[in-house]
Amino acid sequence: MFHQLIPHLGTNLLIKCSCNQVSRRSVVILKRKVRLPSQPSLISPLIVGPFLKDRPHFREPRPVADFIYEEVEDSEKIEESKLKLILLETVDEIGVPGDIVEVERDYGRFSLLSSNRAVYASPYNLNKFKQLIEAGSKDRVGPSSAFVGPTLKKLANDVIIVVMNDEHPWTLKPCHVRIGLRAAGYLVPEECIRLPDTPINGPDIEGKQGKDFAVTVTINNRETVNVRCLLHHKGHTLRLNWNRKPRHILLDEQKELLESMPCKDALEEDEYNLVNES
Repeated sequence: MFHQLIPHLGTNLLIKCSCNQVSRRSVVILKRKVRLPSQPSLISPLIVGPFLKDRPHFREPRPVADFIYEEVEDSEKIEESKLKLILLETVDEIGVPGDIVEVERDYGRFSLLSSNRAVYASPYNLNKFKQLIEAGSKDRVGPSSAFVGPTLKKLANDVIIVVMNDEHPWTLKPCHVRIGLRAAGYLVPEECIRLPDTPINGPDIEGKQGKDFAVTVTINNRETVNVRCLLHHKGHTLRLNWNRKPRHILLDEQKELLESMPCKDALEEDEYNLVNES
């Protein structure tokens, strides 16, 4: 009975423990660290007689010194050159159609070439896609930059704090929003920021503190995104979970817009403390 189980168990083990074998080409070039002793020159075998006694013998190799090598070159340690490709589609943080980019070989082969999003930048392909390469950014259909997609997504999901004075009167301007965006890590010119049609004046701690309003940010004079901003008066404490639900809307005209924009759910108090500690 036991002998009958062995083939069955062996088959199951092979199926569960199977592994993929990938052949690799590697070359290691070595050289001797200690120079070999000079060998005597060969003597003509036609010499006969007593001169054979003086015929020198070849020296035997030394057991240690003659077998010490040092590495000259190892193909596995040489950094491979990057792959030069022509993009046919927009790839986030890489490029737009027509861009000639250099990427890592594995990423280019398995992510771009295999999905037909790029081709090799060979002389034939350079001539074939000449019009695509020479097309300007205005003639291209799609994103204006490789970083537009991730930037739009990040701005749409972020909450920008706009800090205003709590004593002196003020009117919200694009420069105030620009400072809030810069504090959050975004460098946006003032001319790319469009405020709501209704002016926002203050200070008004009871009616406007901690409430949301939306501004429109234009990127590369093409893409636009609505950004959620939170009005905060200097010297006052922000509420718990200020960047999460529930939200308080500042302008009634933006109620539908702000409710349609993404917003994170509120955290429990214990979970909020754990996040702050980390």
